[in-house]
Amino acid sequence: MKINPKSLALASLAVTAIPVALLTTVRASDHADTPDIAANPGTDLTDVYVFPSASNIHKVCLAMNVHPLITNRMKNKVFFDPNVLYQFKIDTNGDFVEDKVIQFKFSGTGINQTVKVSGPISPTATGSISNLETANPTAGAFNARFVPGPGLVAFTGVREDPFFFDLEQFFTILPDRATPISGVMVADPNNPQATSWRSVGQAKDFLSSNNFNVLSMVIEVPRVSLGGGNINVWCTTSVLDHGMWKQKDRLARPAVNEVFATVANNRHQINDEATPTQDAFNLANDIEGFLTFPCGRSTQIKNVIKAVLVPDVLKVNLASKDKVSYLGVETGGFTGGTFGGRALADDVVDLSLGVIFGNTIPALGLAPDDNAEIPTLTSDNVDASGKHFTAAFPYLGRAR
Repeated sequence: MKINPKSLALASLAVTAIPVALLTTVRASDHADTPDIAANPGTDLTDVYVFPSASNIHKVCLAMNVHPLITNRMKNKVFFDPNVLYQFKIDTNGDFVEDKVIQFKFSGTGINQTVKVSGPISPTATGSISNLETANPTAGAFNARFVPGPGLVAFTGVREDPFFFDLEQFFTILPDRATPISGVMVADPNNPQATSWRSVGQAKDFLSSNNFNVLSMVIEVPRVSLGGGNINVWCTTSVLDHGMWKQKDRLARPAVNEVFATVANNRHQINDEATPTQDAFNLANDIEGFLTFPCGRSTQIKNVIKAVLVPDVLKVNLASKDKVSYLGVETGGFTGGTFGGRALADDVVDLSLGVIFGNTIPALGLAPDDNAEIPTLTSDNVDASGKHFTAAFPYLGRAR
């Protein structure tokens, strides 16, 4: 079935909506996608990045962001949650179970907060339950660069939120993706649902225009310490539950769980607490449902998209000296480079929209064109021009 913008608008009007006035209280990317996470922002993963070090070709940089929507007034008053275990998980043999972990565990609160890093190390437990592993010898201070162990350099602190997205327009196109903290609203007849993104000059990056910041954990490690070949990476946050570190949030590719899974029926929570090995039973069904309606994509294209996005991990080729590029491994370099991973300036929203609503899959020769493209939805017309990335470690822009 081919679907046009008019039918997409009718589908949008059939679901829960929020007024634009409330958008200043909602999250973007993977920001606050369940009530529990919204109430505990220290557990809230917002973005994950993996890219080559700019100073050492033999090293790779991993960045994890949490605790969204830190304003300029609050940037000196927000710190990491010492009751949360933050982890990079790395699969080195392709079974989507972590073979290495890098853990960040914080102590204390306020400007004297410290952090210890464990790993890269083989974990003593895998899956949704984790153990706190033996830490490297040197602790780090908040908002400072430090060396936790040989060959490593790390930073933890407040930085500019690097994600860019026209969030306001996203919620007028797909209002049922509004996050729980916006409340349950009815459609506003004075603010009808949109059928296209705003044009260049009208589109607005929600995070940059409001100068929002995040808490960032950045670490550079030798490529060989993560296996040196093809790896899969994802991040988790965990809290103590009856003496065990239980997973609360999980993130790898941006705009996957947030776009394909509805807020209703606890779909976000189910995916957040699942492991990559469970995505074939959970996330795959969310993708199938959304691509069927309202997208109206063919069975062939749906199957390709599910094969690319399930399980939800960042694929990285550490043996490649090519350019970092989101979905680069999955597409053989079609998106810009064979290293894969994700660069800070990668326009992951446009890449994702091209896959979902555009002709990316047919252009790659992976499935016949189903003629169901919706050109008005293939770009949000927002780029990284509002960000302030740095050329040197820790690469993310200073807090605004």
